[in-house]
Amino acid sequence: MINDVMEALSRPTGAPRKLHTIHSLLRGRIFDGQIELRGNSYRFSFVPTKGSLVEQKLVLSGRVAVSSHHGVRFVDGVEARLVGVQGGVGISPVRRQLLTRTAQTGQTSTSAQKMEQEKGPETELQPGLHAFESPKVDESGRPTVESTGSLAFVGVLYFLLSPLDGQTLGVPLDLSRVQLGGRLVPTDDLGRDLQVLFSDLVSALYDEPPDERAANNYLEELNRALRS
Repeated sequence: MINDVMEALSRPTGAPRKLHTIHSLLRGRIFDGQIELRGNSYRFSFVPTKGSLVEQKLVLSGRVAVSSHHGVRFVDGVEARLVGVQGGVGISPVRRQLLTRTAQTGQTSTSAQKMEQEKGPETELQPGLHAFESPKVDESGRPTVESTGSLAFVGVLYFLLSPLDGQTLGVPLDLSRVQLGGRLVPTDDLGRDLQVLFSDLVSALYDEPPDERAANNYLEELNRALRS
């Protein structure tokens, strides 16, 4: 309550409240989120139609739409500039494993092979106690797990949206500088393809030095997927 009062006092009289971040989920090729304000819900979506590289940064352009009890309003030509990423945690997407020829054995083995793999070493001193191999490490000495190196993948993309007019979209907020956080937990084929493409593109852009040729190739694939 005190924070709300202090915030109100710090704003010019009549100035709309500033919205800083919108959280969303990738559904197909749509970043789908929701804004809650004074008991009202505003469904927010960003539909990218094209990607480009500007100063070695990914920029998506497309339509922003807001649905509320007033109806649906939208703005075209909105740009979303990638400003940060968060890596995914857990097992790398299967397609990414296959592309890097490192598919998890448990996902491709037969039942007989699985049973053989689950057996302990023949030289174990006591039944039930398995000897473990030393963990594998990369060239920097860091442990290699299922979501590092060539198996790393993007879990969240953070975009800075070009200035939006809250009045045009029917949202009583200042949308002049909004960050869109897009979480990638795909449940459909297009979403899975886009997660892999975003991961490959980000990897090429964040390499030292950046792999511009690979980035442009992935960008072409990304644009084909966005048009599908």
